[in-house]
Amino acid sequence: MPGTISAKNGGMAEHHEPIAQLDTVVFSKLLDCNPEQIEKLIISCEKDGFFYLEISDQYSANMLNTFAELSSLMKEWFAQPTEVKLKEFAISMASHGYKPIGSQAGTHGGRDGWEVLKVSCYLDIRFMSARYPNRPADLNRKADGACQKLWRIITSHLHDSRANATTLLMFCWTEFPMPWACEEVKVSIPSIKTTALLRAPWHFFTRSASVFQSFWSSVPMDRTGQNVGHNVHTGYGTLTLVFAPQWGLQVFSPENKGNPELEWGFVEPRPGCAIVNVADVLRFLTNGRLKSAVHRVLPLPDVDRYSTTYFLRANDDLDFVDGDGKLMNVFDWYDRKNNMYEAPSKVQDRSLLVGGLYKEL
Repeated sequence: MPGTISAKNGGMAEHHEPIAQLDTVVFSKLLDCNPEQIEKLIISCEKDGFFYLEISDQYSANMLNTFAELSSLMKEWFAQPTEVKLKEFAISMASHGYKPIGSQAGTHGGRDGWEVLKVSCYLDIRFMSARYPNRPADLNRKADGACQKLWRIITSHLHDSRANATTLLMFCWTEFPMPWACEEVKVSIPSIKTTALLRAPWHFFTRSASVFQSFWSSVPMDRTGQNVGHNVHTGYGTLTLVFAPQWGLQVFSPENKGNPELEWGFVEPRPGCAIVNVADVLRFLTNGRLKSAVHRVLPLPDVDRYSTTYFLRANDDLDFVDGDGKLMNVFDWYDRKNNMYEAPSKVQDRSLLVGGLYKEL
């Protein structure tokens, strides 16, 4: 496998080869409708399907500060005994809650090496009361300080992520208009205390049960190959916002397919930036103009790897034509891919995992 990952500095500061050459979009300038940044956004979505989103200006600093605080709290949550975390067990990868290590296929033919806690964008604080054992029934009034603090930080980061991802999608929409009724709506960006007036089909992604924020913890490299990494895949929905301060994320380069030294490029962690990738449904809705990038996650040798991901997805009943020319809706696509993720490596349809982009990978 090309490249090696060192655990030095917690997997944050080492240099790895090859590094994926990705563009950077400055979010504050995008909000100012800067033509250069809009063009860079569209080209990045067309060419790579992956790009950096710079949010390091003074107006966006709150989002990064919230992420730092959230990361610390989630590390504490993942450090709990497995039997405690399983009290939040998700019945499938398509549902919200906790998924333990080994629920899906990994990168080396065995099972995966990561665990995840998923929180819906449309669940209120009372949901936390119902899912957390030994918590008072009315969490709004009676919850202890630790749980209230965790939920406050989760919702703050979730709302900022949703606003940023929605804004990016709306700028894409101006270049790739869709055949749905649109309306102008002011989008609030909480982290920078401003609004943007954008025209879009707002009903497109306001009723999706699969819009959520996920918190990931990957165990160090398992030398036996039993539980390793996050398998090759594409995103399900429209846009995905990733906060990953450690190495491990790799993106596939179609131009170098077949060259084991170059076909996978490391996505360099950059301070002050989130990582954005285009997902399947947005590719299908733009007739392939926007690229849903194939990616995977490798484990670090000696330390756990943590990241946070926000998934902006379309409504479950939205119809689209997939890469094979078949009409289906978002829920069916989401369900099919989840079922395939959970299957053993030897029976997986790898083409489905990567959105039908490649028959062999």
